[in-house]
Amino acid sequence: MSNMSHRREHLVSGRLIFYRPGDDDIKAIFDIHADPDTNRFNPHGPMKNEDEAWTLLHHWQAEWDEKQWGYWSIALRSDPDRIIGFGGISNRPRFGGTDLVEHLRKIDGANLYFRFSPQAWGQGYAIEMAEKALETAFVDIGLKTVLGLTRETNKPSRKILERLGLKFIGMSSDQHELGAQCIYAMNAENFRMKSA
Repeated sequence: MSNMSHRREHLVSGRLIFYRPGDDDIKAIFDIHADPDTNRFNPHGPMKNEDEAWTLLHHWQAEWDEKQWGYWSIALRSDPDRIIGFGGISNRPRFGGTDLVEHLRKIDGANLYFRFSPQAWGQGYAIEMAEKALETAFVDIGLKTVLGLTRETNKPSRKILERLGLKFIGMSSDQHELGAQCIYAMNAENFRMKSA
């Protein structure tokens, strides 16, 4: 068992281990969020410095302190000390400003997020993580709705959301050269039917 595994509470899926983000993840947070490849569909572009990584980490940790859930640091069970990505559910989705978005703000739900190191792409880790996140949201926490937001041009993420069973419900008017944000949703009833 690794040092990290001893230090932190965690959850597991078939191949993955999920930790509450800790200060020792700061290098992985910066490396993954500063990589141009992982930011291809991010209008804000890559993270610029480690201060931004600390700001993001503190935001994640504050949510954990408040809600006892939030985004995870993700590693392989076979290599639990090496973070390969971040993801999970957050109760603070970030939207642009439209009537549709204002309506969605009132939904009792969470935002599904994932960002993996390019070396971890193409192996089904995002799907595996997201399935665990949906189970956590609907079974463990009892949320009513989970939302997924991605740019119109981000076909890989849209495909993942659709494969998970989230339904396309609209687009924001947050226009960008990458396209508007596509908004997907799953509710607890849909999750139960899919899981039956």
